[in-house]
Amino acid sequence: MTGSALVVEVKRNSLDDGPGIRSVVFFKGCPLRCVWCQNPEALRPAPELQVLAGRCVGCGGCVAACPGRVAVSGEPAARCTACGRCVEPCRAGARRLVGTAYDIDDLAALLLRDEPFYRASGGGVTLSGGEPTMASAVAGLLAARLVERGVHVLLETCGCFAWEPFARDLLPHVSTIYFDLKIADTARHHEHTGRDNELILRNLRRLAGPEIAPRLLPRVPLVPGITDGEESLAAIAGLLLELRLPRVALLPYNPLWLPKRRALGLDLPYSHDGWMTTEQVERCRDVFRRAGLEVK
Repeated sequence: MTGSALVVEVKRNSLDDGPGIRSVVFFKGCPLRCVWCQNPEALRPAPELQVLAGRCVGCGGCVAACPGRVAVSGEPAARCTACGRCVEPCRAGARRLVGTAYDIDDLAALLLRDEPFYRASGGGVTLSGGEPTMASAVAGLLAARLVERGVHVLLETCGCFAWEPFARDLLPHVSTIYFDLKIADTARHHEHTGRDNELILRNLRRLAGPEIAPRLLPRVPLVPGITDGEESLAAIAGLLLELRLPRVALLPYNPLWLPKRRALGLDLPYSHDGWMTTEQVERCRDVFRRAGLEVK
């Protein structure tokens, strides 16, 4: 059995998405719409055009190549069909088609090129996104190929997935799970992500069982004014204590997603263009430390 995966990017030689040297596969498509999403180009489960307006030199190559005559120099077109014909004629490299379909065998072969680095560093492959569990069947096929070669596979997930296909197709081939917890309150979670968190919490409880819990690391993205409040963080800490999950990782906010969202022609329901200070991160870390949790 083979299949294909729609991928935003394969990032090699990463040191930020798990232990050791890793390759990260960013799957395209996500069930959530977090207003601070760090990878907005991975939200839609379909190819789309990204336009870097600052690079545009107004050559008009995109307009001439567009079959629908909807291309506009320097900005995304409202009626763009993401056919990609405007990308190559763009002299300045201001246009990029986001979303490539990879055959699973070809993708596995690409990832296994770095197998010596994985082994030497204790690294492996990280499945990220977007949300890899939206493609549990093909992600599971890819993971199985890698595990056959002894490669460590790590999953980064928002937790919003159907349990049955995940447990059948993907979970058996995953060594480590990074599980993002954004907001404990259901109403506030819906307000800022577009979905309530009932399914997410149900899946977390399933994964918190004694067989899987040692492979599970809950993570909390720190978003100024949304997730970084003491009450919100304390609620998550209480949930982790209830589930006997002793560790948590904090992901300090960074603003690098803002230009990517603009390049896709998307609105900005949230905008904070500053990095978190050391003091702000320490304040958040202290909430979990006081609860007795190990903070990474």
